[in-house]
Amino acid sequence: MPNNEKKIISYSVQPIPSLPDEKIPLNALHKALETWESLNPNLNFIESDKPDFIIRWQVYASDTHSGLATCNSMLFGILNQCVLDISVGDEDCSGKYVQNDENMVSNIIMHEIGHALGLGHNTDKSSLMYSDESPSSNFDSMGFIIPKKFEELYVGQKLLLEQDKQLRIQIKSLSDSISRKHLQYDEYYKHYKYYENKTLSAEEFEKAQIALKKLNSEAEQINLLIDQQHKLINQSNSILDVLDCHPNFDVKN
Repeated sequence: MPNNEKKIISYSVQPIPSLPDEKIPLNALHKALETWESLNPNLNFIESDKPDFIIRWQVYASDTHSGLATCNSMLFGILNQCVLDISVGDEDCSGKYVQNDENMVSNIIMHEIGHALGLGHNTDKSSLMYSDESPSSNFDSMGFIIPKKFEELYVGQKLLLEQDKQLRIQIKSLSDSISRKHLQYDEYYKHYKYYENKTLSAEEFEKAQIALKKLNSEAEQINLLIDQQHKLINQSNSILDVLDCHPNFDVKN
């Protein structure tokens, strides 16, 4: 289709299945359609009882696809009456249901709309139309401006990632404090070592006791900081365990 040719594309949407957040699929659909239209003013998507494509929601992704466009070809290579199967969630490693966030669902819809418009797969991994399933190194955009992918996560992951980020900042700050405390400890130890294995006068003994007190105090502070750091590391590891269980994460320890 020439880039300047007006194209009205009709669609229908099947009912939203029972989900933890049932607003996400429709919000994602509107976002996907508006993104295609904003980049390609010649495209106009309208909801209709006689649709060019049907959005069909899948509660779980399949083993091979998070989305699937099944279309009947017409003359001149224009695809018609497509069914776009759009997954809205998946299982984590423990069998718990995790719902796709709005961006993830939008990406899936935008990709499948690309197929409904006649686009194939791209070899560019950053491209919306990328897939390892029959990609073409000579990808033909057919005159369309292809939307860029949104950052995508499962519902709740953004909060977990932000929590882990803040924990890592605190862990780093504690590491810096511990390093400084170790330097101070070494200085106090030098002072205390001066008095070791010596016969001390009363004045020297008092100085040695002061040095030992400072040394022990510094050691206690270091141990407290290390305990705090270990607690934060355990919290971070717990978050990573949750994330690593999600289908889109592979946490490397």
